[in-house]
This record gives sequence, C-alpha cells and structure tokens, in this order.
Amino acid sequence: MSDLDSCNDVNDGDESAVKLAEVEMGNGTVEETEEGEEPDYSVPAQVERHLDFLTCNSEGHLLMGSSNLTGRYWIGSIWYYEDPSLAPCVEKSTTGFECSTGVADGIFLEDQKTMMIGQDGGYVEFLTIVQDGTKTRINSVTQCHEHNDSVVCISHMAEKKKILTGSLDMSVRLWDCQTMTVSRVFSPAHPDIITGVSGHPKDDSLFLSSGGDGNVLMWDLRCEKPASCIYRDINDKPECITYIGDGSQYVVGTQSGSVFLRETRSITHSIASGQFFNRSLFRLSASPHKPNHVAAIANESRVLVLCTNSDKLEVRYEDDRHSDFVRGLTWTDANTLVTCGWDKDVFMHTI
Repeated sequence: MSDLDSCNDVNDGDESAVKLAEVEMGNGTVEETEEGEEPDYSVPAQVERHLDFLTCNSEGHLLMGSSNLTGRYWIGSIWYYEDPSLAPCVEKSTTGFECSTGVADGIFLEDQKTMMIGQDGGYVEFLTIVQDGTKTRINSVTQCHEHNDSVVCISHMAEKKKILTGSLDMSVRLWDCQTMTVSRVFSPAHPDIITGVSGHPKDDSLFLSSGGDGNVLMWDLRCEKPASCIYRDINDKPECITYIGDGSQYVVGTQSGSVFLRETRSITHSIASGQFFNRSLFRLSASPHKPNHVAAIANESRVLVLCTNSDKLEVRYEDDRHSDFVRGLTWTDANTLVTCGWDKDVFMHTI
C-alpha cells in the first residue's frame, strides 16, 4: 500500500480529523488554519516597537496602541485583549488592526465595543469590535482628518456621549459619539500645542485643557466666552492634567517633574505639591474607583501612584520594572493598574 493510500484510509476512517494547511505569514512565522479557511490578513503581523497607550472598557478588556517611530514607515497598530495579562503577545491577542500612522491615544465609547483613536497624522478614527463567526475583528467605521497635526490626548465628557481631542495644531475639538462628527471646534484653544484635556466627572459642560503656553484653562460650554485661566506658569509649563473625585479638584503635572493638587475655585495657590520625577510628566490617570488615587508617569521608567489625602500628596506605590519611557497607563479595577512603555513591555501593578 502506498503512503497516499494510507493517508486516505486514515481520513476516510476518521471523519472528525481536521486537515491543517500551513500558511506562511509576512513576518516569517507560520500559522495553522483549517483547510478551506482563509488566514486573517487584516491582523498585523507584529506589535510595533513603541507601545504608546492603554485603555480598558468596563468589562476589563484592554486596548493597546503601538507605533513604529524608527523605521522607514512610521505606521502603527492597535491590539485588543480580553485578558489584559496576555499583552503584548501577538499570538494571545483577541485581534488587532493596522493604522496608517503612529497612534498616540485611544478610548472606548459608551457601548464598550466602539473605540476612538488619535493618530500622528491628525486623523481621528472610529473603530468597532465585531464577531465574525468564530473570529473577533476590528473594523474601521470612519476616519476623519479634522486636526492639522498629531492628536495627542483624548478624554470623555461626563455623560460619555461626547469626547474631547487635543492636538499639536493648538486646537481642542468636541466630538459627538453618536454621529462620530465634530460638534464644536476651539481653535486656537491655546496659543501653543495642547498637552492635555480632561472632561469633568460630573458636569457635561465643563472640561480642562493645558497647553505649551503654560496655562490650564477651565472651559464652560454654556458660556459665550467659555475659557477661563485657572493656572499659569510659563517657567514650569503643564504637561498633563486630570480631574479627581467629584471634579472640585484637579492635578497638574509639569515639565520639571512636579505634581500639583489644586482646587478649580482657587487660582492663586495649590493645596499640595511635590517633586516626584526628575523629568517632565507625561500622563496622569485618576482611579475611577478610588477618588484619591492618581497614577503618574513621566519621561522616565518609573510608575507612581499618588494619594491625595486632605492637603498632602504622598507616594502610595512605586515601580521601576520598565527599562524605557513609560507611555500608557489604565486602571482595570480598584486595585490594578496596567502600564506600557517604549521597552515593549506591559506590566500589571497591584496597588
């Protein structure tokens, strides 16, 4: 009996046997697919070198953005993990999506399946997670080129039906999540680049913005002239901001590595401050579960969680496992923080 006849006998005798076809992928790896099933070429072959942002939805699923900042083509990709502890492994991701430029920030919309990402080319893209048979895919819904430079920060408004985007083009734009279009444009919002935006946690008419002009502005969309300056330091400019608690207080991170706790009703002094980093702050994230906990990262490898008790700012947690700049951070629950960085590592932190 020939080898071919032997194979035929085995297959005829076992109807449950599944033939596997090897498909060579672009990155030199080999993926096994069932015979007759097309490989999913829409998923990128690899996670890019620089991990730039993380965000979680209410189900604890993780969205991770990565960018190639050193190659011939400055492209990016986003990756979706149902289990955040599996990031940044390509093989263990639920699905991925390739972007035409690098990605700087992203956020889940109210339905927890639709996402908005801001890209280096000034694009804002809306995407959705869909179930296609047994496969999960990320599909692009629409891509808008509203900004004239990189989109660097994104934040929800209070009711999560509107989203803020800030850009290096000095503008802040307010997006309607239902129509996926811009509803209001503030340009220029600052006479320099936008470094941060933060929607008020309770009031859908209020938000903060910080800029390279050294100002933090509080915006009230009900007013004819909506912006008022509540913080200014042209010698130690704000690099990131976030509301905390009920929105009566906010935290500012500056170029010197200092962090300031302030009240929105006071423009003359800070409640508390401290020099927590040696380099410029990059991102702040207030815990949605513990109002007095704020995670902070800078242009260095440390991760801090600060506690804002009464009139003090104290270090609640510190970690230095990253070996390059930390770029992204998100809270998955009351006690767990996830961070990523340009070392292509993702770490879980139990606070």
